[in-house]
Amino acid sequence: MSHDNVNNYYLRSPKCIFGAKLDSQLITQEEAQELCAKKYLRPHITNENELAAPLTEEELVRVQDKFPELATQSMPPRALSPIL
Repeated sequence: MSHDNVNNYYLRSPKCIFGAKLDSQLITQEEAQELCAKKYLRPHITNENELAAPLTEEELVRVQDKFPELATQSMPPRALSPIL
């Protein structure tokens, strides 16, 4: 699947993509929306732990027009800086 096809896939309704997890209450609608936004931005990531990382401010700005109902906070830029 090409990068564009992956992106378009995650623009669909979270209910279509994560229906089973939503129906069994493993995740909330908000979490499903956030997962779609993250996969839209990071289609190459398959590790769930990496995908769980909060969106950066830059990523959040990039997805707000595609996911206007996204209710998440971005990670502060300093949180990405290594501790010396």
